[in-house]
Amino acid sequence: MSGNTVPQEEKEKYEVTCYSCKGRFDTLEAVWCNCLVSERTLVCPSCMRCFCKAPWAYKERFWASAPQLLWDRKIEEHSLNATPRSNPEPEHVNRPLVMVVDDDREIQKMAHRVMEGLGYGVILARDGAEGLELARRYKPDLILTDALMPKMDGREMCRQIKTDPDLKGIKVIVMTSLYTQAKYKMEAFKEFKVDDYLSKPLDFNHLWALLQKYLG
Repeated sequence: MSGNTVPQEEKEKYEVTCYSCKGRFDTLEAVWCNCLVSERTLVCPSCMRCFCKAPWAYKERFWASAPQLLWDRKIEEHSLNATPRSNPEPEHVNRPLVMVVDDDREIQKMAHRVMEGLGYGVILARDGAEGLELARRYKPDLILTDALMPKMDGREMCRQIKTDPDLKGIKVIVMTSLYTQAKYKMEAFKEFKVDDYLSKPLDFNHLWALLQKYLG
């Protein structure tokens, strides 16, 4: 019997340069981020940052070269909890209660998972008109809303909430990927009375800090 051993097959790797710290890491060993986005990205184990806010060209190159194993992970990730659950009755919600208003089903799915994971109650609305209706019914402690939506956008929904004596105490955070310039933020604060303003994609740590600020 030969004393030579058959070399063990080398484990597949897909190493990339981190968008944030520029270090190299194996994406097949990395975990998904907790950002509130329709498509999560992977976390660098050195700096603990993902590449959700990287330029499109970076993401395009990343997935163009990704091995099938990573594509399989991505498909599995998107198949988990694909359909957000229906809103419970008002008497059965957990408090503090966060209402997420967004017409993107993937954002709704991610929001539901993130908020429940942080210990908050969560309800979902598809647009500002439904959000206003549910705000009157549920009296959430905080509303996280997209700026641009059909029927009624998030800023107008906020303005109507802040002029309603029964609802004006609800904290409203508007999130947007378009209206990120300072003049739009000032408009949101002055004309629509929003409590805070977030740029998409939402960084988990920033979102968590705001939830702690307003809900404790």
